[in-house]
Amino acid sequence: MPVLLALAAGLMVPLFVYGYHLRVAGRPAPADLDVLPVKKIKTKEFGPLGSIINPLGRPFAGLIVNAMSGAGRTRLRRRIDRAGRPAGLTVEGYAANKVGCVLFYGGASLVVMLAGQALIGVILLLIGLLQTDIVLWNLSRERQEEIQRSLPDFLDVLTVTVSAGLGFRHALARVAESMPGALADELNNALRQMELGTPLRDAFEQLRQRNDNAALASFVTAILQAEELGAPLARALTEISTDMRRDAFQQARRRAQRADPQITLIVTFLMVPAMLLLILGGLYFSMSEGILF
Repeated sequence: MPVLLALAAGLMVPLFVYGYHLRVAGRPAPADLDVLPVKKIKTKEFGPLGSIINPLGRPFAGLIVNAMSGAGRTRLRRRIDRAGRPAGLTVEGYAANKVGCVLFYGGASLVVMLAGQALIGVILLLIGLLQTDIVLWNLSRERQEEIQRSLPDFLDVLTVTVSAGLGFRHALARVAESMPGALADELNNALRQMELGTPLRDAFEQLRQRNDNAALASFVTAILQAEELGAPLARALTEISTDMRRDAFQQARRRAQRADPQITLIVTFLMVPAMLLLILGGLYFSMSEGILF
């Protein structure tokens, strides 16, 4: 036994040296050596609790999609495109999430109702019916607001690039590459369509239809007019950028004006009653103890 232990200890030294040599030399390890399994990258699921909800509704997604009309599928596809196809969402994915939410929250609602909490059960059922649409609407709104914010700066850089002598399509691709975001994704999509043979007018019309954004619609209109009439594109882009910054300033002022009544309501209905209760409570306890202020 001591001899075997000595031999094992002696073998550890050359094995360590050989492994260190492979590590330094960068050679691949022999194929018969055990290696750690590669972790699979999990794809992100749409919506809260998507990894649980989507598998529940996926078996029924095909039935829901087949039951929808062609116009309904088209409208739903536009809503998904407006939200930027979050987590690779498709019409089938939307149907799976919708059915999964109904099954998941509906089951929880049934359990809660059987426990005697009818109100909570109704709330859970409403969440199941509305969660998919609310999440999609919120993502769409955030994406359109991001496009609205980034468009003036994008146009400024595009104006400088076009004024430097670069062609419109190359300038658009260059600026979109340097300023990533929702707007860059939309414009890259339009550029890919043009590379596949779609005319510029059709690609930009589809860009306008995919987004519910007045500023982007104005940008597309100006681009198409400049393309048809041969107007100087740099000057048109400068005017669009100036108008958009003016509109953004006016919208900020309107939001600030709407915030004043909201702050007043919060102060009136929350802070003032709380302060009155504190004052009256202090007076009551002081008088009850015979302490006069």
